[in-house]
Amino acid sequence: MHETKQPITDALQTKCKSCGGIMQYSPADEDLKCVYCGYISGLDLTAAEIKENDFNHWKDRAEENSEGQTVEVTEIKCRQCGANTTLAPNISAAKCVFCSTPLILNEASIKRFWQPEYLLPFKITEKESGANFKKWLGKKWFLPSELKKGGVNTDMFKGVYLPFWTYDANTFTEYTGERGDDRTESYRNNKGEEVRRTITDWYPTSGTVSVPFDDIVVPAAETLPPKIMNGLTNWDMMNCVAYRQEFMAGFITEIYQIDFREGVHKAREKMDSVIDSTIRSDIGGNHQKIGSKHTEYNDLMFKLLLLPIWISAFKFNGKLYQFVVNGRTGQVIGEYPKSTSKIVMLVVAIIAVIAALVMIL
Repeated sequence: MHETKQPITDALQTKCKSCGGIMQYSPADEDLKCVYCGYISGLDLTAAEIKENDFNHWKDRAEENSEGQTVEVTEIKCRQCGANTTLAPNISAAKCVFCSTPLILNEASIKRFWQPEYLLPFKITEKESGANFKKWLGKKWFLPSELKKGGVNTDMFKGVYLPFWTYDANTFTEYTGERGDDRTESYRNNKGEEVRRTITDWYPTSGTVSVPFDDIVVPAAETLPPKIMNGLTNWDMMNCVAYRQEFMAGFITEIYQIDFREGVHKAREKMDSVIDSTIRSDIGGNHQKIGSKHTEYNDLMFKLLLLPIWISAFKFNGKLYQFVVNGRTGQVIGEYPKSTSKIVMLVVAIIAVIAALVMIL
């Protein structure tokens, strides 16, 4: 059991010891910094000794009965995009960080959620995020010319900690299948010409494989499009630090919508893909067929961690284009408008090249 921690808020205000002003976490300094006088307060960035939670121990326990691992949070849900975020106290108005829709404050409620245990602090600044986005967009050939010339006016970048579950397991799989070995044989056709063809001989096979898994990452929210969420994979997990409220100062925290019992199904899908590849390697030969398999997921462990992104959006021809910047690496993932005329030009050029090659041949 962990000791009970204070609720998470998206506007934690830490007072400056020097001037009494507001301290926020600074990605540039990787420390708490006063927004008024610039005073810097030391934060421990030592990589945490990771301790996982036993899935089988916790799977049948409701959050409200697990006070040592959970925390009460004031949450509010956006009616437009469905995002669940924490709500800061004593505010009179707020907008959704994901779609900028005004939030209805009287719909906020206090619920109990699993306490985040680890996080990766922001390392990329808001300014660097903007520069990376412009560079990323500038490389898009299909971007409409008016945007390339006039630039893109984006919403202000907002720093958000997204919730993710990670899973560990030692898997043991028994399988049956078939191994296909190719051989080449020659014969003469009705013109007397020698023809070679490949024949595959199939043999029944069976066996077992053991595959360990560490930190299979599963998004704990579905606010962002799957294409964006699935692209957020480049994380330096070895640098995770223990969760502390000070890292939240000046940033927003999204609350998980998928709990660890639901997330494990996605984790197993990812594990199964690796297990299938391992089985095919174990079968060997030129071709493989997996007939049946049975997998035991032993020592199944999980944890909740927060990962940093900068999020923004821009509108073009009435459509909203959303994108994010990895708060650790600066990698940009998102959507952008494509010029129909440029796509048509490319298709026409490809057809012309093919036609020219056909004429030459």
